Amino acid sequence: MKTKLINIVVVFYCIITINAFGQTYLHHELVNIEFIGNLAIPTSELESVIFSKESPSKFSQFLNSFSGFGSPAIYFDSLLIPSDIQAIKSLYHSNGYFKISVKYNYSLAEKEAVLTFEINEREPAYLKSFNVYGLKDKIPGEYLDLLNDFIKVDSNTIYQERLVENKKNYTINYLRDHGFMLVSNDIPSVTVDTMLNRVDVGINFTTGKRYRINEISTLKTGEGKDFVEDELLKEIVGIGANSFYSFYDIQRGQVRLYRTELFNSAIINAVISDTVGNYVPLSIAADVGMMHELTPEIIVNNEDNTFNIGIGLSFTKKNLFGDARKFTIGSSIAAQNISEFLKNPSFNDSTVFGYTDTRMIVEQPFLFGKPINTKLESYFTLQKRKNEYNSKLYGAKLSFDIEMPQFTYFNTFSTYFNIERAEYTYKKEYLINLLSISYQRITERNYTKAEADSLASLYVINELGGQLISKSTNALMGILLGTNKTDDVFFPTSGYSLSFQLEEANSIPYLITKMAKSEFNRPLYLKFLAATSVFLPIYFSNLNSFGLKLKVGQIFTYKGDKADISLNQRFYSGGSNSIRGWSTRQLVPLDPLLNLENPTQEELEGVLAKGAATGGFFTFEGSIETRNRLFGKFGSVLFIDYGNTWNDFSEFKLDQIAVAGGFGIRYYSDFAPIRFDFGIKLYDPKDNRSISSKRFWNDLVQFHIGIGEAF
Repeated sequence: MKTKLINIVVVFYCIITINAFGQTYLHHELVNIEFIGNLAIPTSELESVIFSKESPSKFSQFLNSFSGFGSPAIYFDSLLIPSDIQAIKSLYHSNGYFKISVKYNYSLAEKEAVLTFEINEREPAYLKSFNVYGLKDKIPGEYLDLLNDFIKVDSNTIYQERLVENKKNYTINYLRDHGFMLVSNDIPSVTVDTMLNRVDVGINFTTGKRYRINEISTLKTGEGKDFVEDELLKEIVGIGANSFYSFYDIQRGQVRLYRTELFNSAIINAVISDTVGNYVPLSIAADVGMMHELTPEIIVNNEDNTFNIGIGLSFTKKNLFGDARKFTIGSSIAAQNISEFLKNPSFNDSTVFGYTDTRMIVEQPFLFGKPINTKLESYFTLQKRKNEYNSKLYGAKLSFDIEMPQFTYFNTFSTYFNIERAEYTYKKEYLINLLSISYQRITERNYTKAEADSLASLYVINELGGQLISKSTNALMGILLGTNKTDDVFFPTSGYSLSFQLEEANSIPYLITKMAKSEFNRPLYLKFLAATSVFLPIYFSNLNSFGLKLKVGQIFTYKGDKADISLNQRFYSGGSNSIRGWSTRQLVPLDPLLNLENPTQEELEGVLAKGAATGGFFTFEGSIETRNRLFGKFGSVLFIDYGNTWNDFSEFKLDQIAVAGGFGIRYYSDFAPIRFDFGIKLYDPKDNRSISSKRFWNDLVQFHIGIGEAF
């Protein structure tokens, strides 16, 4: 009895001692975690997997002390170290380093702790073989050949768990898209030869039966269920009876349903419990919304660089004449003083800023029975500027968004035709003011404002008759072609994307005027633009990304003078999605090309008042960017942008390429990244001064806010 009592006392003492010993660590703030010897895996990746975390900054702790922002202090806990070591080893094992060893030490001083991990990576293991089992004689031979070609690996490839997972997922998805609805796999077997540093990987698949769709049932709910036929749902989904089960087709059908905007919700499911033999039924459940919608809106915008407040109203008729066709008509009106604009709607009233816009849109998901989303839009816009100008813009646009098959290189293809008529009537005071500003900018003459006003007044009255009327018609035909081979649409870490745009201007109205034996004074030209983004998997984690962007474009004029091409059809560089050391459209050719005999308001203000050079006819630009997650939904970016525009490819010079560098902050919200970028001019081809002689905030830095990544 005495011995048992002594044992209990000893155990109790040990528990108290261990607990007290552990508590001493909790009084030491973990100010730094160091990694030594990690050559293959960056420190940021190691920090993300271990359980011990560095304490946040004092400022963050201060914010947290009285608000929900920031974070509290983090204290050193030695009990987490074994878990940290295991996490480090697991990360290295998943990347082919099976012989890794990890040691640790820590120092405690003045209520602060520093934790150090010493890593001996040793040599990695390479893939020797990658085999799949269970597919032979179970799937068609062409499927097996395709999968074997995808799965085979180079013997110089370092083993990576992510590589195995990608190949397994591709195989599963491919088989599910070709009828093998219930395909599954065993846990991959990984055999490591530590003597030869070689790895053999094997995955066993169970294909199950190959299923066909035997019947398609529909279930409709909602307010508009009686106005949508069952056959329309089946036609939109586009999956026929007796076709092989395809998970891709089911996803695509669900996207088609949502795109019509007929349904509040839509779900397509294979009813596995009702399978009979090799057949499975398909169920389409849709909640149908209202067929008629009347939508009012309040407008607050900065249209035409003027703060406007207005109102709008649109009416939408869904499923017009069947076939999921949608008709929308809407009108909006906005002005600096909306009440004044409504009281004096006369277009000749010169005391009002404002505009009114009316649009009609017809959209349908099919054309000639094919999944071609077709959209026809017509519009008419009136604009009034106090003592400046009146304008009329009217036109139409017909566009076709063609759905591409699953296994094609290009997965986006659209074409469009757009015709627009623009009429501007410029007032005398407006023209005098613009010309006066232009004269005052001539440094050789050094005109006073009074002299410039006098010269401008004489020119406007004598040469222009007190006003200037501009009329122009532009007709554009274009094709957009693209492919996206990245691993993630919103945050790609590997792969690439390509896009091509080819646009032709004014050939149709030119032919019509020729047949009518009348004159046509607009230029005929071709516009070509190609862009690519490449993402290199230099990081081990999909929380970080490294990307490159390149864009090249050229405008070829084959009839007429390219100086007559509208400014809004030309190339510009600079801005949040371009070269971020400059503001939007700031990088343009040194020598302007513009014919002011038939100008638009944008051209008059841009060239005469602001002294801005016109856009270019050749563009070349690119970017290098690394994106890294910091904590939670916050991330950082470092970038280098370069490029410019020229009047022709023959004028391209390396010393005229502008270069900007900078950094940015990202907040990855649930719908899209929100970005804040600071661009710094590293090389300005128009300013030969050294960086040190320039004013930092006025001459070097440009701030941008945007939604979505720059590329």
